[in-house]
Amino acid sequence: MLQKIICIIDDDPIYKLITKKLIQKTKLYSETIEFNNGNEALIYFESASSLPDILLLDIEMPEMDGWEFLDEFCKLEKERKKESTVYIASSSIAIDDKMKAKKYECVKDFLSKPINLEKLKQIAEQV
Repeated sequence: MLQKIICIIDDDPIYKLITKKLIQKTKLYSETIEFNNGNEALIYFESASSLPDILLLDIEMPEMDGWEFLDEFCKLEKERKKESTVYIASSSIAIDDKMKAKKYECVKDFLSKPINLEKLKQIAEQV
């Protein structure tokens, strides 16, 4: 099975640490990259040779939130002709957020934090 590159975009350092440890436990991902906000991620992806297979994206972050990031990232995907699978990973339970997420082609699902080991395995198998 091909190993996937997964990216965590979230401003919560504890969530990122726990999620990275779970990702390592699955042994299904070859690389984990992380960013504190959408802007950091976008700057990196614009100069990176490839886009990650999977993104776990928080909505509420400083500097550039998840929605602003998605607007730009979707354009970048089209330019690169590479699709990443984006999962919104949020503690938000707002129906509005879930509805808004459905408007983005690249968003596969809206996950509630925290993400567990089983969910990370399912994600790897689906992509």
